[in-house]
Amino acid sequence: MNNKINWVECDGGPHILIEKKFLSVWKGETEEEYQKAEEYYEEAGLIDDYIGLLNIGSGKCIVISDDVTSSTWLSDNNTNGYIVVVNYISDCYIDEEIEFDTLFNEISKIADEQFVDTNLIYHVTDEELYLIAACDFGKEWLYNYCKLNLLAGNYCIKMIEEYIVDESSFRLFKFSRLVK
Repeated sequence: MNNKINWVECDGGPHILIEKKFLSVWKGETEEEYQKAEEYYEEAGLIDDYIGLLNIGSGKCIVISDDVTSSTWLSDNNTNGYIVVVNYISDCYIDEEIEFDTLFNEISKIADEQFVDTNLIYHVTDEELYLIAACDFGKEWLYNYCKLNLLAGNYCIKMIEEYIVDESSFRLFKFSRLVK
């Protein structure tokens, strides 16, 4: 397992989790599509909750709202995982990065009861997804992104607004696959 965390970082604004098949809609290849992508970006910025759904094309994407500067996806399988948003990082990590195993092992120990239900269900149909800075619409992406895989199905999303690890604070969104 890669021990380096792939952080999505930008100057602030929402981040989105989007299925691969809708990336072309978000990017806006033609001038008309670009204008529509810009409208989607503006709609994403209007979501007031920490997390919300945005209709995009014939599907939906997840918007991680608030003024997010850094987020990532952590998982050890394709049936669940976590979007981790940095609230603040302790001085001990300024020069040294938090390792994947350290953060994932800490977060995966959290009891499910500690998470608050967001009442959102995200329906995944394309197993390849991307966590990106929402401002990266258009043909060229400026910021890093996370590519991830989730099995097709419905996922409930729960969150913890602030979770402290080594004097660093994170907002956590837990994605759990619903079984029929």
